[in-house]
Amino acid sequence: MTGIWRGYFYSGYGFYKQTYKYEVQINQLPNKSLEGVTYSYKTTVFYGKATLSGIYFPATKHILIRELKLVDLKITDKSEPCLMTCDLEYSKAGSMEILQGTFSSIKEKDKSDCGSGEVYLERVKESDFKKEDFLIKIPQVEKKIPEVKNSATSKVSIDKLKQLQAALGVTQDGVIGPKSISVLKSKVPDFEGNPSAMDSIQINKLIDEIKRNSAVKNAIDPLPPSKVKKVPEVIMDSIQKTSKEISKEVPPPPKEIVKKIIPPVPDVLKKRENNLVKTIKTNASEIKISLYDNGEVDGDTVTVYHNNEPIIFKKGLSENAITFTIKADAVNAIHEFVMVADNLGSIPPNTALMVINTGGTRYELFLSTDNSKNAKVIIEYTGN
Repeated sequence: MTGIWRGYFYSGYGFYKQTYKYEVQINQLPNKSLEGVTYSYKTTVFYGKATLSGIYFPATKHILIRELKLVDLKITDKSEPCLMTCDLEYSKAGSMEILQGTFSSIKEKDKSDCGSGEVYLERVKESDFKKEDFLIKIPQVEKKIPEVKNSATSKVSIDKLKQLQAALGVTQDGVIGPKSISVLKSKVPDFEGNPSAMDSIQINKLIDEIKRNSAVKNAIDPLPPSKVKKVPEVIMDSIQKTSKEISKEVPPPPKEIVKKIIPPVPDVLKKRENNLVKTIKTNASEIKISLYDNGEVDGDTVTVYHNNEPIIFKKGLSENAITFTIKADAVNAIHEFVMVADNLGSIPPNTALMVINTGGTRYELFLSTDNSKNAKVIIEYTGN
């Protein structure tokens, strides 16, 4: 893990989402513990630098790092520094190395909660700031492939190398040359080095991995044309006819598959009961929602969550509508609205009139909330 990792972290959702740049300089010690520094910043002029400690878990490829204390701070007077704890998972995409996961944080002064969110980092060569000493002192050692040894002094026997070549499907001569290495790389992309420098146990594990990868590939790849059985023409004509009829009725699949990211459930929705008031189905893509105080205006204040994200935050209800419009489609078909009481006004409970206009239909719903229960409305899009 030793090196420079840079990317970003964010907390909050929707209108309240805050994104910052994040750089972590890590030094991994022999016992897998970590030390180093972090930089949280919008620019290199305004930033916070903190020391860190942590640990790396090779078996699960996770690292846990915790910011200990701020050692340098350049921010505006209104900002309040926080210390983060990050739980990150290591992965590799081609030549890119990635650390990705979540964080929680506390305020430096009173140790109270300072929010949580997501972290994404990539390994980079250069720092936006100053490299720590442990990075400057890293010796730059060029990686070399061990020389091939085929004498009696080889670590592994020639017979064992022939078994490896048999698994690879190359000439079984016990000499692991460039051709054998090339085929091995194609079947086990993560392999580095030369099998001639391995022992028998390592060779056996490598053979098992080659066979496992080949089994997976054979399960995915189609059969060669010579192995495909020909379907009788009468059956084929019927299949083609049915296929044409179906294609007229079923629209083509979307060109892109959109992966939806569902935000975590806010604590206030976990701790209070969420009473379902109504489920509405509509084939219209536009949904307009208005909120009014139901009855005498007595200072009721509410927050409304849309699919776990705040769409209205601590707004006072009155005879004047609080209005918002959402768009629905096949990917975003379910829309869950939960009204939360921020206070009870002068006349408990906190009540509201929700007016929903969609597809030419008007719905009037009476919502009632207090400190123990929320009011939930679900709108389901049924259009194409």
